[in-house]
Amino acid sequence: MEFQKIDLKDTNITDIFRLEDLQQLQDAFSKANNIASTITDLEGNAITEPSSHTTVCALVRKTKKGLDKCRKSGRTLGLMSLKQEQPSYMKCQSLGFFDAAAPIVIGGIHMANWLIGQNCIGDVDEDRIVCYAEEIGADKEQMLQAFRQMTVISEEEFKQKLDFLWLLAHQIAVLSYRNLSYKKMVTLLEKSQLRLKEYKDNLEKTVKLRTRELTQALDEIKQISVRDGLTGCYNRRYINEHFPKEFSRAKRYKNPISIIMCDIDFFKKVNDTYGHQCGDYVLKEVALALQLSFRKDIDWVGRYGGEEFLIVLPFTSIRSAVIISERVKKAVQDLPLEYDKKQMSVTASFGVSGMDQWDLSEDLTWETILNSSDIYLYKAKDEGRNRIEFGPAMKK
Repeated sequence: MEFQKIDLKDTNITDIFRLEDLQQLQDAFSKANNIASTITDLEGNAITEPSSHTTVCALVRKTKKGLDKCRKSGRTLGLMSLKQEQPSYMKCQSLGFFDAAAPIVIGGIHMANWLIGQNCIGDVDEDRIVCYAEEIGADKEQMLQAFRQMTVISEEEFKQKLDFLWLLAHQIAVLSYRNLSYKKMVTLLEKSQLRLKEYKDNLEKTVKLRTRELTQALDEIKQISVRDGLTGCYNRRYINEHFPKEFSRAKRYKNPISIIMCDIDFFKKVNDTYGHQCGDYVLKEVALALQLSFRKDIDWVGRYGGEEFLIVLPFTSIRSAVIISERVKKAVQDLPLEYDKKQMSVTASFGVSGMDQWDLSEDLTWETILNSSDIYLYKAKDEGRNRIEFGPAMKK
């Protein structure tokens, strides 16, 4: 399937990536590589908050003259990198530390520069620090003390970090453009009535695959928060890491454990009718209702994907989990939702599964419980939605 060309001439990088995601990625890169990092626009203005910046450079940037030189250095590096179509490095036009830039080019549009530096000081010494502090009007003693405490790396090590940054920036650009391209294809295919379902199904699978590739690539190179940015629930990565541990603990001590798979009914209709911002609002309100319905520090709620949530209930039998699900189902149904001065309501379907007696199933796995709850959830939807289906974990 061919990619759809996208005109990104008037697009900013923050139109493609959430600023929070860029900040998390940059922070993780800086922490892992022990190097200062900032993503800037083409004029050298910071888009993200600086990560791991040294005190020396922070003092420089507090002065107007020092800040202007830093920005000028960033612009120069960005132009060099774009012209050469590869990352570039040089002594900064401020103190003289080595700085480098990798251009972020998406769809042939130079959108931003990813800058690193500060820890490779080259031939900068204390005399240079004193002279430059006087030149820009900074405190000499503070600058000297900060310089003496800096962590310094060699030029060779700096180049290795730059190579890694270039690989990262390039992969992000390629995968994000691919993802945008497939989203455009969804819009075009939805206009075709005769072939809508065939193309829509194939395209959704492809979009999910590409999105999963992008997510996996980002997960491998950054440490991300365990919380979902929209709902505040635990995210899918947390679920994948912690549910198997929760399951193993219950199995080891032969304690009951149950899980609830919850899915908002007709959520696509909410997006189509009121817009995606309203959909986000509904997701947050439903997530809050879920989190307020369970035991603090024992039960936990994760956003499993899209409008689907997973509730993990340690020390809870299946029957008790069903009673809890009834309470939660009513809480969702009774939510006082109002968007754009319009009253609305939503319902949810629930699939409940778990294990009460371990002696009857020693070979049960956490995947089995998860798959079973999913099966019961789809049964609830098939039976009319806004209902609960439950049962013990079943092997396929």
